[in-house]
Amino acid sequence: MLIVGERINTSRKAIEPAVRDRDVDFIQKLARDQVEAGATYVDVNAGTFVEGEPEALEWLVQTVQAAVSVPVSLDSPSATAIERALKSVDFGRGKPMINSITAESERFEKVLPLAKHYNTKLVALCMDDTGIQQEAGKRFEVARKLVNDLTAAGIALDDIYVDPLTFPIGTGSEFGVAMLDIIRSIKKEFPGVHVIAGISNISQGLPVRKLLNQAMTILSMDRGLDAAIIDPMDRYLMALIAATRALLGRDEFCMDYITMSREGKFEGI
Repeated sequence: MLIVGERINTSRKAIEPAVRDRDVDFIQKLARDQVEAGATYVDVNAGTFVEGEPEALEWLVQTVQAAVSVPVSLDSPSATAIERALKSVDFGRGKPMINSITAESERFEKVLPLAKHYNTKLVALCMDDTGIQQEAGKRFEVARKLVNDLTAAGIALDDIYVDPLTFPIGTGSEFGVAMLDIIRSIKKEFPGVHVIAGISNISQGLPVRKLLNQAMTILSMDRGLDAAIIDPMDRYLMALIAATRALLGRDEFCMDYITMSREGKFEGI
């Protein structure tokens, strides 16, 4: 299970001032904490800076890489910011991830060459020129187009991470089931492709959000989810992911689960 640590995002209250002030210690501690908790990628997002985003994203990449050895996920709608950040990436620690490309014509044309030139992983977000579609069937059609267009352009299936979009169930009771159905459909039609999701969106506006996020993660893994953009500091969620991997046969002889137990990762849960 690929875990993308989501906490270094300037839309979070404490992160924007830390990035604005170039607070190295704060950002590096947050990166280390996430990796120690089990993140296999660290997401960096400076989207609230608008004009200053390219410089801020570049600084985040350099700062995070100086603290941890895992790859980074470059989270930005701006191809300019992504390209500048990619020039600072240390490719020796593994492929970086671009979050994201969409089926929107302009964005696809700008991001695809970067992914090919730098040989990155790609989050393929299910949006096209018609905007965000709430209807599950339409989002699946966008996913199909993205996968077909990306593979035709030479992107390996193993580097594609389809994000079916997560809608809050507080705004539509059908959104949770629809997302599960899309995950299953993508994995059935494209067995070599990965599915990733920002699970926490499912609980927006509802009380005790962690419970919903945890339950949705388990249900999604059962349908084929193999990557998630989550808060790895949620120890109970990380324990549930480990247990679910073992139960679904994705952890040979339960060795990862046993290792986590021996390391004390389940204590107090």
